[in-house]
Amino acid sequence: MSDRQAVPLVVLIDTASCCWHVGAFDASNSSIALLRSDEGNLDSYLGQPLDEQVSFLRHRIAGVLQRGCDRLFPRQMKASYFVLIADGDFPEADESVTPRLAEHFVQWMMNPPVVYLRVPKNFDVNDAKEIEVIAGEFPAEIASTIQAGLPQLVALRSDAECWERIPTPQR
Repeated sequence: MSDRQAVPLVVLIDTASCCWHVGAFDASNSSIALLRSDEGNLDSYLGQPLDEQVSFLRHRIAGVLQRGCDRLFPRQMKASYFVLIADGDFPEADESVTPRLAEHFVQWMMNPPVVYLRVPKNFDVNDAKEIEVIAGEFPAEIASTIQAGLPQLVALRSDAECWERIPTPQR
């Protein structure tokens, strides 16, 4: 049996700049900054047919989740829930990209479970009613953790030094 602390692993997907940040929340809802990408890390979907848009985003974000789990391991933590939070839909993408991407993760990644959320631009959540569940279950205990820790994690985005930078692969 593992004695690792179970924590929600959170991916903030900034759709305007096509970048992401990965963090977690400990038992006291304190934010743990883990990884960040450069702007444009997710923009290879642009100009692609629908299936290729979804495929690219699915593979890139799956890699992000794996790296996030890898960074939790030496901290004696493990992911208990994957929480993908996008601040809108992907610009210039087919309107079905977001729901198809969300459903893919919920259907194919069951342990830990996944929830895909959409929030206002810049992750500016002032009320729980502003959090839209696109796919997955959002149990009350995860919702309260996200609501408590999200403002701190969002604020940390401006401090590049507290994140491990993952460079965008060359095209």
